[in-house]
Amino acid sequence: MAYVSWEVTMECNYSCYYCTNLDKSIKPIPKEDIEPFIISIKERFPSEEVFVFGGEPFVHPHIEYIIQTFNKHKVDYVIQTNLSKKSVHVMNKIADPFKINISVHPTEATLAQVVDCFNKIPPNASVSLVDVMYVGKESINYYMAVRKFAPKVTYLTPVGDFGDGVSDNLLVEYNEMRHNIAWNHTINFEQVKQLGRYRSVVWGDKDFSLKGKDCLLVDNYYYDASLECNDCCYRENNNGVCPHDKCF
Repeated sequence: MAYVSWEVTMECNYSCYYCTNLDKSIKPIPKEDIEPFIISIKERFPSEEVFVFGGEPFVHPHIEYIIQTFNKHKVDYVIQTNLSKKSVHVMNKIADPFKINISVHPTEATLAQVVDCFNKIPPNASVSLVDVMYVGKESINYYMAVRKFAPKVTYLTPVGDFGDGVSDNLLVEYNEMRHNIAWNHTINFEQVKQLGRYRSVVWGDKDFSLKGKDCLLVDNYYYDASLECNDCCYRENNNGVCPHDKCF
């Protein structure tokens, strides 16, 4: 099974310190190029769900047209959103049905704002997944509040350690919590594994390097905002062997 993702825009209305979108020079494609691209995706990957992310997709000037075009050509897709006030405002202007994954960022929004925005998600938007980003123990309050609205799809997910000197300590906290039986009774921790290990373990293990090992993103097709296709989250192509210590 292939994994198909499209980073529709590098623009975002948040400034998360752990964000990995570093190249702001990549610009979105013109509106007239969107439908041919989506048609090509449908032809190449007729049964795969397309993961649409950013930046923040709902700040893209043509996000409504993108949704309409996906639906027109019956392409399965899900849109990753930060569920900010601006994003929810845009969502409520869109008539077509669409599916979203939500990343809650406690460093960028108050708990009251998160709950308010969650309540304003339009009925034509279905919530597939909610990740509350773990940036310290204060994230647990966010998680508990959001879980009241979406208990079966809400997870506490760590930010990665990519050399920022901060999130490595958070990964230690997070991994200690997950191995505590009491916390496991009340929190749904991240579900994604790589090489049989949770991402938080891979990211946080100082003695574990991916360099020289098989790429974790085999059969990954990552399109950036300019529609360049890569097979690596570092926005490059490789020969199937990872040249990096970390994987996003």
